[in-house]
Amino acid sequence: MFDATLDLAMFAKGTEDYTVSSVNGPRIICNDLSGRVHEFGGGTIWIHTGESAGYFGKIRSGKAQTIELMTELPVAEGDQITIGAWQEFDTQTLINAVNSVLRNYKIMKTNEDLKYKPEKEYYDLPEEVTEDVRKVFIEGFWPVSGLKGDYMVCSHYWRVEDQQLVIYDKHYNRYMKDGEIKLYYVDYHGPVSRHDKISGQVDPQYLRYMSWLYLCRNLIQKTHKDNLAASDMYNEAKIYERDYGQLPNKRLMTKTMVFPSW
Repeated sequence: MFDATLDLAMFAKGTEDYTVSSVNGPRIICNDLSGRVHEFGGGTIWIHTGESAGYFGKIRSGKAQTIELMTELPVAEGDQITIGAWQEFDTQTLINAVNSVLRNYKIMKTNEDLKYKPEKEYYDLPEEVTEDVRKVFIEGFWPVSGLKGDYMVCSHYWRVEDQQLVIYDKHYNRYMKDGEIKLYYVDYHGPVSRHDKISGQVDPQYLRYMSWLYLCRNLIQKTHKDNLAASDMYNEAKIYERDYGQLPNKRLMTKTMVFPSW
């Protein structure tokens, strides 16, 4: 969430990088900072180095070379920080924008809870596994000269129905043995907390533009319903949605070709 909110803030309103000159409790002094009164209050700070590296949060107030945090943190002279001035989008709004995209962003997940039995055909899918299964690997071996040992073999004889995995064709599966079943399936990424990491499967460009769309919609609906500039930004964001809307699906695995059961 740290990187995603920072990237969004840089795109949406611009940010400023500073080096900490000194610290007094929750107050951080940067000699190069020249903020006007109230310019940084309500904005966001991202800390890149030092003991608090990875922290980001709301700025209580700011004046001249000093910004005051909501809570005292172990920040020291020389630490690198980024500041986003308050321009309609505070910390929580940035987080909400990112999570609005992640909530409906599909990614690939894996599950290895099932155990294969040669004589078994029906397996109840684990609760977290969706029915959008793309690939099924079964622990087995290849009776081929020069190949020794066990392998995870991609199966072409399976289907999913009524929250069950059905594995058929015992002739093909004669090379399988008692062992693990590894499922690759599609599920939603889901929202994350401010301290969690976002999956590397999420396209950062798509996340940025769709989060920007959320921010523009938020401006129109809550603060600037009759503001032409806000409407123009929203229309621009809709263009991004049109151009990049298919990016998530292109990153998903295609389903393995399976043969029908007889």
